[in-house]
Amino acid sequence: MKPTIERKNMSPNLTLTQIKTIKAELLDLLEHLREEVKGELADQHGERGLISSAGTHDLGDEALADLDASINIANISRHLQEIRECQAALHRLETGDYGFCSDCGEQIELNRLKANPISTRCLACQSHEEHQHPEVRYASL
Repeated sequence: MKPTIERKNMSPNLTLTQIKTIKAELLDLLEHLREEVKGELADQHGERGLISSAGTHDLGDEALADLDASINIANISRHLQEIRECQAALHRLETGDYGFCSDCGEQIELNRLKANPISTRCLACQSHEEHQHPEVRYASL
């Protein structure tokens, strides 16, 4: 269990303009990710239909189709995780928790938030996490 972090100020040093810009970027990212998932689901459905209607079942073609389907499923899964992270960032923005490191409670650098608006850790804590768990691939910067 993480210790409770007491904050003197419930919002980082972000201007109203910066907050609006970040929110717009998050909403754009969310829409883009949703469209990606829709497209990948349509591709997944279309590829399965083509294979079953082809009539000739070559084992090589089936293996390639299975590989494509696995890659597509992995992409969908990754995009769904990014959607959850984006929704969580929007929630933090609304509650005033956005821009604070989930590990140490310090403010996340503005340049980091601009580069990756779904960041939940400051650079130091993210680097520490990646060093402690090198087997995990992190999408955040």
